[in-house]
Amino acid sequence: MPKFKHSVLLYNGQAGASTADSVISMTAPAIAAVSEKLELIQTNSPEELRAACRTLAADADALFVAGGDGTIHDAVQALSDVSAPPPLGIIPSGTCNDFARTLDIPMDLTLAAEELAGGVIKGIDAASINGHSFLNFAGIGIITDASTNIDIQFKERYGKLSYFMSGLQSMRQTEPFPIHLSVDGVKHEENGVLALVMNGKSIGTHSFPMDSIDPSDGLLDVFIIQTSSIAAILEWFSLSKPDVPIEELAHIRHYQGTRVGIETDEPLDIDTDGEIYLKTPADIEILPQKLKMFVPTPLEMEG
Repeated sequence: MPKFKHSVLLYNGQAGASTADSVISMTAPAIAAVSEKLELIQTNSPEELRAACRTLAADADALFVAGGDGTIHDAVQALSDVSAPPPLGIIPSGTCNDFARTLDIPMDLTLAAEELAGGVIKGIDAASINGHSFLNFAGIGIITDASTNIDIQFKERYGKLSYFMSGLQSMRQTEPFPIHLSVDGVKHEENGVLALVMNGKSIGTHSFPMDSIDPSDGLLDVFIIQTSSIAAILEWFSLSKPDVPIEELAHIRHYQGTRVGIETDEPLDIDTDGEIYLKTPADIEILPQKLKMFVPTPLEMEG
C-alpha cells in the first residue's frame, strides 16, 4: 500500500531539457512506487518555486525538490511560512548539495530517491534571520567574498572546486574586522575574517563531523575565524576530522545558543545558504523542528 496519497516532485526547468529529463527519469520511479499519485511540476524561477511550495503545502503529503542549495533555500523560505508544511525531500542535483550531505542523502540521484522514498521522516531545525529563513548556514566575511568572487564559467566547468579556489583567494585578501557578537544575550567582542552561524554540517562540500553540530538539536553553532593565516586555515580544515578539541584551537572561537546577534562597524553582506541578499546587523534565531524532512533510514533501524 502506498505511503502517500499525493506526492509532488518539483524540478528546475532552467537547468536545461536534458538535465530535467535526467532528474525525472532517475528519481520519479522510486517516488511513484510509494505514492498513489505523483505530480511532476517544472518551475522556471525562484518566485515560481516558492509559489508552488506554498500552494502545494495544503494538498500534497510529500514534497520532493530537485536542485542545489539555492533551490532548497527558496523552498525553505516558502515552507517556513506555512503552519503545517508537508515533509520535504531533497533531491541533490546542484553543485555542492550541502544540506543533503548533512542529512547523509546520497549524491547519486537514483540512490537519493530510493533512500528517501524508503526512509523516515525527521523533525529538522531551520533558522530565521532578519525576517527570512535559512537551513544550512549564515555567514559574513570570507564566505561572502568567496561566493561573490566565483567565476561562473569556472564554476560550470569545475563545479565544487570553484568554491575552494575562490575561498583561498578571499582568504589571502581579507583583513580581520570587528565583530560584535551576542549569543543568548551574552556579548562577545571579536575580531575575525569570518563569522559563521551553522545549522548544517557541510559548507562547499567541506564537512564538519563535530558532535555539537546537529540540525535537530535546537541549537545554532557559531564560529569565528580570527585571521586568514596559514595556521588558522589549517585549524579550520582540521574541523573536518572527528574528535578535534575546538577549545584548544588558537585561531577559532566556538559558541552555541538559540539566538545570535551579529553587528559590524559598517553594513556587510550576509551569505545565507549560498545566497547573498541581506546585510548586517543580523538577528538570528533557531526554529526548532520547524520542518519535517525525509532522511535515509538510520543504520540502527535497518534490518
